[in-house]
Amino acid sequence: MAIVVSLVSSTLSYYSGFKEKKNTNYLLVQQLAQTMEKTAAIAAYLNDKELSQEIINGLLSNDLVQGASLEGEANAKGDMALFIANGTINKQKEAVLVRLVHPFLDDTYIGALSIYPDDKFIQQQAQAALKKEFILMLIQSIVIAFFVSLVVQRWLTQPIQNLTDSFAKINPSEPETLKMLTFKQGKRDEISRLTHGINALMNELHLTISNEQTLRKKTQELEAKFRLIFEQASAGICLLDSKNSITTFNPAFKHYFTVPGEKELPTLNFPELLSNEDELQSLLDDIRSAKNPPQTTLDVECKVGYKTVWFHCLFVRLTDQRESKRSPKQEQLVEVILHDVTERAERELQTRFEADHDPLTGLLNRRAGDKRLKKALRECIKHNEHLVLMMIDLDKFKPINDTYGHEAGDKVLIEIAHRFKTLFHEKNDMCIRLGGDEFIVARQIKTYDKAATQQKANALLNELKHDINITQNKTCAVGASIGIAVAPNDGNELVALMLNADNMLYHIKETGRGQIAFFDEFKK
Repeated sequence: MAIVVSLVSSTLSYYSGFKEKKNTNYLLVQQLAQTMEKTAAIAAYLNDKELSQEIINGLLSNDLVQGASLEGEANAKGDMALFIANGTINKQKEAVLVRLVHPFLDDTYIGALSIYPDDKFIQQQAQAALKKEFILMLIQSIVIAFFVSLVVQRWLTQPIQNLTDSFAKINPSEPETLKMLTFKQGKRDEISRLTHGINALMNELHLTISNEQTLRKKTQELEAKFRLIFEQASAGICLLDSKNSITTFNPAFKHYFTVPGEKELPTLNFPELLSNEDELQSLLDDIRSAKNPPQTTLDVECKVGYKTVWFHCLFVRLTDQRESKRSPKQEQLVEVILHDVTERAERELQTRFEADHDPLTGLLNRRAGDKRLKKALRECIKHNEHLVLMMIDLDKFKPINDTYGHEAGDKVLIEIAHRFKTLFHEKNDMCIRLGGDEFIVARQIKTYDKAATQQKANALLNELKHDINITQNKTCAVGASIGIAVAPNDGNELVALMLNADNMLYHIKETGRGQIAFFDEFKK
């Protein structure tokens, strides 16, 4: 670049100097003409040819002059006009013309002196002088550029190259390669300050990478442990997105819900996996909308293939502790942890069943029956429905116990309970054993039809009259008396309703067995 600039500048200098040299030489020719002006004027005035010839020869002796001529005017004596010329005279070229003034009369011209410059010589002289200047300037520029390059190489290029080579040996993934770059201590130039700054940066980078590698190692160890816990946990674990779709689950969760013979979950929508879908959907919505939701637990029934399974579910909304007010709203995930509690649930159901049912007949016992009847009565009053309560006492049961023993009596009670459940098996039907041979059959109905109720009670009496096998060769038969009270017509409270039905039962006992009596008829 320096050489190119030198060539361009030298060329421009050459052409501008060439023109200036030519102008200078022409100016010298003009000065020469002015110097010879007075002498030429005298020669023209005297019409002296010899003097004129000397003047012309003197001018031609100068290398700048190619030709010259001296002209004079005719005098009063009639002499011819003076004209002396020598050298190469080219009329087409522009000559340096000096008009000669009369020596004694300032306003009178007596001739002219013409000098023709030697253009070729002037051009050669200018070129020769400028070539030397051109070569000297070019050499000077090259020498300066060379030494400047040496200085740049020594103080700039080489240090930067050394710095680049040092950088090439650095591998950020290997902290041991982050070595300090060497530089001359005490130097205050830009390279030294840059190197010092890079060393400070690499020192911080070395610490950061070392800490990051240590943290990554610990994170990987923790991740491996948590993954081991997650994958080998006996509890089923899954994550639910905002749409309650399962995004992640562990092998135990998959094992719980995979139908035998299948390899994939039947659905990835979590509520659909369990029986009470609507309840779960509502619960998950509440967990997400609560400001500070606690951990929520729920025992849920599920049907996996042909098998009924119970799960104890723990629901936790996951929150990011690093989340700030300025951060965008993130998707709320819910973690679900499930334990198979089928065995415990079955035990609890069995225990609850045993607590609520008569161990011999399997009917509701007095305590559970009272609870169910009170609930049914409240619903009937609330929804303007009716509760038909039949108080039943078996006839001819005591002789069976006395004659055949209590084992035969138990068989009779079991069979009677079976016949109750056969006739009254609807969802809102209740069969209760109060104790001994006393029972209650209750029906929660929307519309009360006395004739239909009486028909149902008669069917029960007829069913109870059929023979009962107590041994392989022996049978027996019992009857029953039924007192009926209907809520809310015959009472709004369970105690009153049962008392009214019981009064009708004992009224039948006093007047004759095996009959049906309604409380509304007794009131009349």
